[in-house]
Formats: sequence, C-alpha cells, structure tokens
Amino acid sequence: MAEISDKYWQAICESDAGFDGIFLYGVKTTGVYCKPSCKSRNPLRENAISFSNTNEAESAGFRACLRCKPA
Repeated sequence: MAEISDKYWQAICESDAGFDGIFLYGVKTTGVYCKPSCKSRNPLRENAISFSNTNEAESAGFRACLRCKPA
C-alpha cells in the first residue's frame, strides 16, 4: 500500500489501460480497488492509494470493483 505517485495518478485520470497489471488503486472512502483503466468516477487524490496486486488490496480490507473486475 502506497501513496499515489504522479505517474500513477495521471494513468488513473486518463483511464490508461497500459498500466493495467502494473498497479491497482484503492479508494479509502469506498473500500474498493480498481484497475487504472476503470471508467468509474475518479476519486479525490488524497483518498487514493496504490497496490501491487489484488492480494495486497484485499489484505488491506478493500474489495474488487464490480465495474472493472480487477483479477
């Protein structure tokens, strides 16, 4: 679990599928984690954190997004 870097934040804002498989991001206020290419509304940056994989996100108490279905 880590703070969102500028590069990762740009990928989230642009829904860049090129970053899928590199990182996932979680939203603290909803408890959901997504792929960078997810078309859901972007969170506030201060509410977003990055994860290396699904196990890390789920261990931190987040659940998978129902829209992008990160695997």
